[in-house]
Amino acid sequence: MELVLMSIKPGFGDAILDGRKRAELRRMVNGPITPGDLVVLYLSSPRKAIEGFFKAKRVYVGRRSELMRIASELGNLGLREGDWGYVDEDREGMMIIVDEPRRCPRPITLDQLMGMVRGFKPPLSYIRLRPNDDLYWVIFKRCLEPILRSMWT
Repeated sequence: MELVLMSIKPGFGDAILDGRKRAELRRMVNGPITPGDLVVLYLSSPRKAIEGFFKAKRVYVGRRSELMRIASELGNLGLREGDWGYVDEDREGMMIIVDEPRRCPRPITLDQLMGMVRGFKPPLSYIRLRPNDDLYWVIFKRCLEPILRSMWT
């Protein structure tokens, strides 16, 4: 399991966190996200904050037509016709099946992130975070740990 930070437009992020959108489409940037990864959502402008996360349940890799076929077999994933333009037909993309979406108890704003993590810039699409990254621990302490703690009490 890895921690992945993903930038997403607020409308799409809210749809995922509210359970209305059960899949996210992405171009392949830094290799595929893998099942079990925690995907942390940075909602872009105008919100500019980390507001939640989800677990990647399954990840399908393929060209647009292949992913569309799989999506039709899986049923209503909350994807709209216009979403498919984001994935190319001539390059592989990903369809990430969302599991257990959660909102952070307190969003972490861009200003807060820039104050806590030297040189922080939101990713254009997604980046993997490692335990030796300051950002990893900021997200863990402020967003993930409170939710995990509440599950154990």
